[in-house]
This record gives sequence, structure tokens and C-alpha cells, in this order.
Amino acid sequence: MNSFVLKVFLVAVFASGFSCHAQIAAGKCKFLGNVIGNYVPASFNTYWNQVTPENSGKWGVVEATRDVMNWSALDMAYNHAKNNRFAFRFHTLIWGNQQPLWIASLPAEEQLQEIEEWFSLAGARYPGADWPEDVPFFIDVVNEPINDPPNQGGDGGNYIQALLGSSGSGYDWIIKAFELARTYFPTAKLHINEYNVINNDARTTEYIYIINQLKMRNLIDGIGIQCHRFEIEGTPSSQLINNLNRLAETGLPIFITEFDAGNLGNTGTPDDNQQLEVYQRVFPILWNHPAVHGITLWGYIQGQTWQSTAFLLRSDGTERPALTWLRGFVPTTQGGTFCLVTNIEEKMPGLSVYPNPSFNGTFTVSTGGKDFFIRVTDVFGRLLLQKTILANEQTTFILNEKPGLYLMEASNGRGQYRYKLIIR
Repeated sequence: MNSFVLKVFLVAVFASGFSCHAQIAAGKCKFLGNVIGNYVPASFNTYWNQVTPENSGKWGVVEATRDVMNWSALDMAYNHAKNNRFAFRFHTLIWGNQQPLWIASLPAEEQLQEIEEWFSLAGARYPGADWPEDVPFFIDVVNEPINDPPNQGGDGGNYIQALLGSSGSGYDWIIKAFELARTYFPTAKLHINEYNVINNDARTTEYIYIINQLKMRNLIDGIGIQCHRFEIEGTPSSQLINNLNRLAETGLPIFITEFDAGNLGNTGTPDDNQQLEVYQRVFPILWNHPAVHGITLWGYIQGQTWQSTAFLLRSDGTERPALTWLRGFVPTTQGGTFCLVTNIEEKMPGLSVYPNPSFNGTFTVSTGGKDFFIRVTDVFGRLLLQKTILANEQTTFILNEKPGLYLMEASNGRGQYRYKLIIR
């Protein structure tokens, strides 16, 4: 290509609004993803490094006609993630919406057979075993169990009784679904997903109860939280943070699975200033929280977002201010480079912390044959304590802080490790 042709090409590219930068969260340990619908947008890899199929992983889409499976759009999203080494979220196995119309009227025994067949076929096609070992592969096993369980007719499934109804724990149908998922997706990370959680204290309490029922049975690997416009636009920041902290106390990683923001009330001409204000106020709370391991936006192109004013990229390819701000914010934040160690014994041999959780803020740190330097902060980075822990010794320290989540960094000269401290 000669210099004149190259110059014309570059002018055309930038005139179209196309950006040549890498994914917004490239190089971060937290991903920033988006949905893929019936095609992969040309700009997808310009911004995002995680994939959730928008509708193509829902049972009612895959098997609208009994025993006739349509995997094409789901295959496309799955393969795009795999080929680009992007984290992938299968969305979703069980939900009280967009389920096959034909299953609602079947006898419960036959419904259960069909549910198992759905899990079996999906697990065989997307096993996770062929997935790159260092790239996350998630399954939304149950979507919206509180707000939209599968107990209604039509596309609501009406098969909750086939999954043991609500006896025992009150959520046995959820437990059954996760048991099936453990069988048919043995290497995938199993998640639950719900909306109206961190903006609602009572809903957070109920969600934690369900999560703990699954956790005690070793059936769950992560927590999904939706953060749509109507959930976050009027919620005080302190409430969002407090409920994130409460969920973090389960010890499970949190994922913001469906984030969007547009006009207040989603009405009128798209207002750039309103959208930017919500992004600047809420997104850092989520991104910088140490228990949040990734955020997925629910659409970004004008005319292709389920909330009509929530798009970030105009149809002419130009960015709205919120997207430009997001592209500048994420690469420069410490929060995006912060990875939590879930299991300290695997990641930090020779160092242990107990009791954790602590009910009075007292923690004891013990080491093996190496000295460690520790530094304790709150979730906003405020330094609370720092000291050296000598080899083969136990050291007790007290955090005179309110109940919540705190962070301990430990360095042994070979690397820096991080761990959660919880005060109850």
C-alpha cells in the first residue's frame, strides 16, 4: 500500500468514528464485557474482552420447537469468545422467561426429563473442558430466581414443581438445578443471577440466604448481580457499597452481569449528561470493589439496546461521552488491577489468617519459613495497618473498624498477594 492510499484509508477509518485502541480492560485482571446478539459487531473487540450471548443461550430460543435445536447464534458468540480468549458467560439454563412454550403443559416427570436433556445437550456442546484453562467459563444456572422463577405458563416454563418445588430449604428447585449443572458442566464455574439486589436491602438478605444454601452444598462458584438503569439511577452510593460488602462476606466472587445507564426513566431524547453522571457515580463503586471480578454491559450500539437510551456508541460510530469517559477511566484505576486471592492456602503457602471472619476485629497471622510484610486497607484504599510478620511466628492485630470487608496485602520478596478480611 503506497503512502497516498494509506493516507486515504486512515482518513476514511477515522471519519467513520472507528477507534483503533485495544479493549478497555486490556491488561486488567477484571474483564469489561458486553453482549453479542445475532452477529458480532465490527467494533466489539475494540472495546470489550468478555462475551455474554444476549438471547441465544436461552432455552426458548434454542429449542422453540421440541427436539429441534438451533445453536447457530450461540455457537457464534461462544466461538468468538474462545477464539479471542475472552471470558464467556452461558446465559442461561433455567429462568421464568423465554422458555419453550411446549414444556409448560407437560407432566412434571416429563418436564424433568426435558430439563435434563437440555442440560445434557448444552453441556455436551459447550463443555468447558475444551476451553483455555486460564480463561473464565461461566454458566448462569438459574436466572432471576426471586423475581422471575419458572412457575408461570406460556414462556415462563411452569416447571418449578418438576425441580422439587419449594419444599425443604424453600428453594429446593434451585438446588436441584445446580446439582444438574454440576453433573453436566463439571468444569464450568456455576453462577446465580438476579436483579434489584444491591439497591434493595431485603432482597440482598434473601439472595444471600439462597447463595448460602448452595454454598454449603459446594454447588456455586460465583454471584451475578444485574445493575440496570432502573436499579442504580436513584440508589444512594452508600447502599450499593453496603450490600456489595454483605454479598462479599459469602467469600464468593461477584460479577456485575448486566449493567446499563441512560436517561432517568428511559424517556425522551437520549441525554448525554444524565448518562455520564450515572456512569461516573456508579461504575467506579462497582469496578473498584475488591469482590467484583468483572462487569458486563448489556448492549452498547444505538438501536440495539433493550433500554432505548442506554446505548454508548451512536449509529454513525461516534462515542457518547460516557463511553469516552469509560475508556479513559478503566485503564488508569487501581481497582482494575486488583485481583483477590480466593484460597490463601493454594496461593500463599506458609501464611494463614484466622479467625476469618472475625467477630471483634482481631486477626492472627502465622507464617512458615519466610518473613512477610503486610498492609491492611479498607475497600477505598485507606491504610489501616502495616507491619512485618517474622518467619515461624504468630502475630495478632486488631482492626477497630465497623463490620465489613477489608483487604490485606502480603509481600514475601517474591511477589505480592492479596486476601480478604471480614469483620462481622
